[in-house]
Amino acid sequence: MKFNNSQYFIFKKELISNSGKKAKIYELRNDIEEEAILDDWARSLRDYYIEEHMIDILLSGTGLTKKEYLAQNIFPSTHGIGAATMSGEFGEILVYDLIQYKMDYYISKTRYLEKVNPDLPVSGSDVIGYKVEDIKSPQNDDKLFVGEVKVRASEKSRLTLDKNPISDAIKDSGKDRIRIAESLNAEKRRAVYRNKIEEIKVIERFQNKTDTPYQLNFSAIAIFTKALYSEEFILQILNNIADDEETNILIIYSDKLLEFLRDLYRRACIC
Repeated sequence: MKFNNSQYFIFKKELISNSGKKAKIYELRNDIEEEAILDDWARSLRDYYIEEHMIDILLSGTGLTKKEYLAQNIFPSTHGIGAATMSGEFGEILVYDLIQYKMDYYISKTRYLEKVNPDLPVSGSDVIGYKVEDIKSPQNDDKLFVGEVKVRASEKSRLTLDKNPISDAIKDSGKDRIRIAESLNAEKRRAVYRNKIEEIKVIERFQNKTDTPYQLNFSAIAIFTKALYSEEFILQILNNIADDEETNILIIYSDKLLEFLRDLYRRACIC
């Protein structure tokens, strides 16, 4: 199911460090009272984890209700390592939605479909988005978005200049420069399994940058619960980043983020 939630991502401003480093700031509004909208959002979240037509087939024979099956076998749990995985994956999904609906990137929406253990995160690049004008005629200004996402959803999190989601995302974004080929291969393999011919062509366009050049945009994305968000603190972090760091920086904050994500996962089990 597609649910265009772009209206809830509000661009606030661009913060600029003393050396000229920029961070784009978005607020995710979640003060939604309409139950139908929240249920649609939850169904869209579920669609990242399991294709709708597969639910009844996979549920059959388990002796579980739909709610029990989804909670036990599809979504991360709300405790232990599962809670951290849920928070991280929800942040990644927010970025997938943002780049799809606000920035017009194509996304494959298959990253979480083949998980064996719901509580364990998926390896590889967190977020990949594709932008190609004409698949039959590749252009140098076609774009590949590769994002590393770090989330602090709990208001109890402790942040320092050395240990915070922005710095952590920038640090781990360096890994994407090494693993992008294997991440693209994984995306393509999942598309092949589903016989998604057009999607395979899109991914293939970006697998050989040497012969068919394109713009490769690495981004570090930090997602905060609003209680931890501080422009002053973010500027301190930006001023602390090495001058030669070329990774784009994107920040999203949202009020009571942990409560919101848990409510959507709860709804995704029952709607």
